[in-house]
Amino acid sequence: MASSKIRSLPVEIELKYSLNRSEHLQLKHFLKSVSHKTRTQINYYFDSPSLGLRKKKIGLRIRILGSQKAIVTIKFPKPSKKNTISSLKMRYEYEAPISVKVAKKILKGKRGIETLAIEPITILKSKTAASLLKRLVCLGELTTQRTIYHYNRDFSLELDESTYFGKTFYELEVETKKPKGTDKEVRKLLKKMNVKCRPENISKLQRFLKEWKQAKKKRLKRNS
Repeated sequence: MASSKIRSLPVEIELKYSLNRSEHLQLKHFLKSVSHKTRTQINYYFDSPSLGLRKKKIGLRIRILGSQKAIVTIKFPKPSKKNTISSLKMRYEYEAPISVKVAKKILKGKRGIETLAIEPITILKSKTAASLLKRLVCLGELTTQRTIYHYNRDFSLELDESTYFGKTFYELEVETKKPKGTDKEVRKLLKKMNVKCRPENISKLQRFLKEWKQAKKKRLKRNS
């Protein structure tokens, strides 16, 4: 297993709330006068066919934004004291840009993601065996249409509509350095909108992998 000296770990602090379609539309309508921007992002998730990274609680993806930007991201859990905020997720996160041209080569299987000389892959190599890295493949994609609302000086609201394997789900996400106070503000907003507060503890990757495993079982059953 490779080793590498790394800097202080960057931490993603995120609050997540589950929405249904009508609640998602209701919030979009309520927030329409707030400064915002909408963009489409396609997440391509990587793992071995036996989900070796998932067993180590590591997430690896390439995210493509439009036609000119691609980002490689690795995430893994941050050990923490007992969490009293049910909507809170804290993870170590490393990101680095790559060209869309290189990203497409990797997605087509013409180049291995482990060959990239960027920080997320260096971190990945420090946490996994070389034999696992060689087995990494793109498992599939999840597309999110995200609208970011600049709600106040402390945080923005991110309304997500995501599709994968023919399914759609909706979420409200908030990245913040003050999770306790931000959670209270979000709950006030949801109460004002008469939207039920449903803290979300399942990540997009977890949703994707659950459906991926079901699809794999169906394929094996058809071929048996």
